[in-house]
Order: sequence, then structure tokens, then C-alpha cells
Amino acid sequence: MSSCTIYTPGKLLVSIVPRHQGDIVVAATKKAGAPGGTVMLGRGTASNHILRLLCLGDTSKDLVLTLATAADMGRITHALRQDERLRKKAPGIGFVLDVPGILRHMASQTPVQPSMSDTGESMSSTAGHQLICVIINRGYAEDVMHTAREAGATGGTIVNARGTGREEDVKFFGITIVPEKEFLMILAARDAAPGILDAIRQTPCLNEPGIGIAFCLDVEDFFPLGRGGRAC
Repeated sequence: MSSCTIYTPGKLLVSIVPRHQGDIVVAATKKAGAPGGTVMLGRGTASNHILRLLCLGDTSKDLVLTLATAADMGRITHALRQDERLRKKAPGIGFVLDVPGILRHMASQTPVQPSMSDTGESMSSTAGHQLICVIINRGYAEDVMHTAREAGATGGTIVNARGTGREEDVKFFGITIVPEKEFLMILAARDAAPGILDAIRQTPCLNEPGIGIAFCLDVEDFFPLGRGGRAC
């Protein structure tokens, strides 16, 4: 029996919870059938008023990424929303994104050529929320978030990252510089997202070449996590 590499469609569950609750999310999703999860550290950017309403204040966050098949994701999100440990914790949010192809290895008796599977459905016309993503040089995410708030955004989450440009492209006085980045995620209602994205596009810092990029993704499912089950 040989092994082969294939692409299969799936879903990505993104859970944003207060710091140190990421492991609880991973345990709950694995119990429901998820193969595992990745926990990253971030920080919320909402005002105190928004914190009370949307559960995303200026506090440290755990951001958990969980990949699973479409058939398993419903069971996983249901288990996460019903988990008794999370129900007793401070609030957070979860949402699901479509993933057209997940690269995976599998055992096969006959060779299979890698191929991108079609999910057979599109959420673009029915998604109630969109995720606005901005990858920008370190130090500019707060400026972008300020502009987004003025356009109606209620809050966001920032994750520290770094660029991976070629060394010859990032040398200054003979010293190699790997640009530090910030990854800003803003969850917005579908009808509000275009205006927010357009405002971000006009942020002065984004007029400088090489500062950052922005893109938008449809959100298939959005739900609150944590104490009280409040809408986040």
C-alpha cells in the first residue's frame, strides 16, 4: 500500500477567547472529532463599551484554528457551544470559514494525483458576516483599526507575525531585516463590510508601497462562546 497527497475540501473554525482558554477549546473540539488545533496569541482592540456588548476588549486573547471536514464541523461547533467548561468562562466568539482545499496524506492502494476538490457550494450570497483581514507592518494595525471603527467596525483582534520576504529584498546597510508584521482581523456584518474595507483602503499608511494588504472572507457561521451565551 502506497501513500499519496491529495486536496480535500474542509472548514476552518476560528475561536477567539480570553488568554489561557485556548487549551479548553482544543480539548472540546478534539473530543468532538477534530484532529487537533493551533493556538496563537493575540489582543483585542474594542473599546470598553464594545467589550460589554461584543466580548472583545483591549485584553490578551487566545486565537484557536481548527481544521476539519465539512461533515465533522457541525458536530464540532455544536460541542464547542455546549461545552460546560467554556460556559463558565469569560465570553468569546467562534466563526467558520470555507476551505476549498486541505493538503493531506492518505494511504492508497492505487496512486492518486493531487487535485483540488470542489466543495459544491458557495456561501458568498448567504453569509451573514465577513472577516476583514489586514496584514500590515508592525505598529500600523492600531491606525487601521481606528479608521475601521470610524467606518462602523465594532472591534478586532491583532496577532503578531513576521514577513518572509527574500533576504536580498530586505537589506538595509548590509543588515538583513525580516519585517515584523501584525495580522488584524475584523468581523463585520455583511452589509457593513464593504464600507469598512473601503475606509481601510484609504488609510494614509496603506498608501505607502509594501506597508500591507487587506482582503475579505465570507463567514459561514458565527456564534458566541462562554458565560451567558451572549452574542459577541
